[in-house]
Amino acid sequence: MEYTITSNQALAALCFLAILILGRWYTAKGNNSSDWMSQYPMVGAGGQYFSVALATLRSFSESQRWAFEGYAKYSKANVPFIIPCLDRGNVVMIPPKQLKKVYGLPESILDVYWTQNDTIQTKYTIGDQDIIKNGFQMSVIRNQITRNLAHLTPVIATELKEGFNRYWGDTTEWKELRIWDSCLKLIVGAANGAFCGTPLCRDVQFLDSLRDHAMTMFVGALAVNGTPKLLRPVSGAIVSLLCAFRFNKTLKLCLPFIKERLENTAKAMTDPTFSWTPPKDGLQWIIEESYATNDPQQLDPTRVTHRLLYVNDISLHSTNSLNLVEALREECGAILQEAGGSWTREAVQKLKLVDATIRESMRLTPFASVGLPRTVVDPHGISLEGPNGKLHIPQGTVVAMPMDPIHRDEDFYPDAARFNPYRFMQPGPVRSILESSIQKIRKTMPPEKSTVTLDDAFLGFGFGKHACAGRFFALNEMKMFVAHMVLNYDVKCLDRRPELTNVVWLKIPFNDGKVRVRKRLSTT
Repeated sequence: MEYTITSNQALAALCFLAILILGRWYTAKGNNSSDWMSQYPMVGAGGQYFSVALATLRSFSESQRWAFEGYAKYSKANVPFIIPCLDRGNVVMIPPKQLKKVYGLPESILDVYWTQNDTIQTKYTIGDQDIIKNGFQMSVIRNQITRNLAHLTPVIATELKEGFNRYWGDTTEWKELRIWDSCLKLIVGAANGAFCGTPLCRDVQFLDSLRDHAMTMFVGALAVNGTPKLLRPVSGAIVSLLCAFRFNKTLKLCLPFIKERLENTAKAMTDPTFSWTPPKDGLQWIIEESYATNDPQQLDPTRVTHRLLYVNDISLHSTNSLNLVEALREECGAILQEAGGSWTREAVQKLKLVDATIRESMRLTPFASVGLPRTVVDPHGISLEGPNGKLHIPQGTVVAMPMDPIHRDEDFYPDAARFNPYRFMQPGPVRSILESSIQKIRKTMPPEKSTVTLDDAFLGFGFGKHACAGRFFALNEMKMFVAHMVLNYDVKCLDRRPELTNVVWLKIPFNDGKVRVRKRLSTT
């Protein structure tokens, strides 16, 4: 049956497109009031009328290409440039040589907190705004979880083994899997071994609901960010309803468990004869932090659940060489045997090649082509170095880093397009931005770099004091994931390696990439 577009449908589509263009043009016009953008080259916009607004719409799929184009033409010459962006307006790209200076500015000048909230549109995606205003669940990740990795490592290892058996199977027959879906399920289960423990971390229905909530929040934020500000209350209201639906579905599954934990905690604090040992997990530390506020409302079971889901939400947003696989197996097998057959925090820290493999994978497949957004909040703005003196950036402007181009810069990573984890085990070939810019040869080689090391030429976990709070926990889990996989499974990729989809500045695994897996014969 042939489908024909009616004149009314065509008119409606044109009207919607006109609203988008006018909305973006209006925003651009407001930003141009001080004519500050005339100081900067802009990539992606030509000289025609409405060019910035049209380029903003095109940024949905062109941002990565523009980031590389601007980086080669301007950043390498230490010149800032602008990319029109669907979700941020006109974003100023900071050259690598100015990264430390700009990102070292105090929060009273360059904001990160509210910028991050704007990225995930917490106004619409989070039902309880108190967990944003009083976000002590982030301190739990940064402090308690990181300090207790020695206790949590065996727990995570156990849940990874359970998950692999559940989703990848325990037979030697080949099984076909969707890469993204199966890995996400494994990570959710293992992470919740640390976040809330059994039985929830093994409840498939609960884990699927957590995943769906996180994906709804992520896609919803992307949709709101891509809507002109005048229309965001409309798209935001729709996203709020979807996120609330996902949250309530998850709440029904875990509320009895949360209530029981709260009741046990309260009884243990008031009744010395009550025999109960508080678990060492994220949920318990969230409850303890809630008590520390002296605000009874923080102990509401629904609010505690909101905090637990928020921790889950942010935790989900991370070669085919046979010689490398064998080397990984050799390293993992030797260290596991040395540890007595069970993973400990100390044993995981010794997985140097695994660490380097993860770092190299994150280098070549970062989560974004443009990252680390910050907003200028100082009324006087900030200044950048330009080819002819100082350049002004006014209050309200978003700045960011061309992450993907930096990770593929030959000056920092010789033979940058090649997957080579050994480059991080031999520090000489890997240069920082400072070392590269002054072409200095060290007499003393720098130490090996772990994936969690904050480096101006590796931005996978952010940069500066606002780097990812959970990076130590995340790396610990990823290393055990890789170790269990290479020791226990054979993996065959099907067809070609699935590419990430570029959506504005993000790189998203919207694909149906598949692999075939089977339990290794030597492990049965």
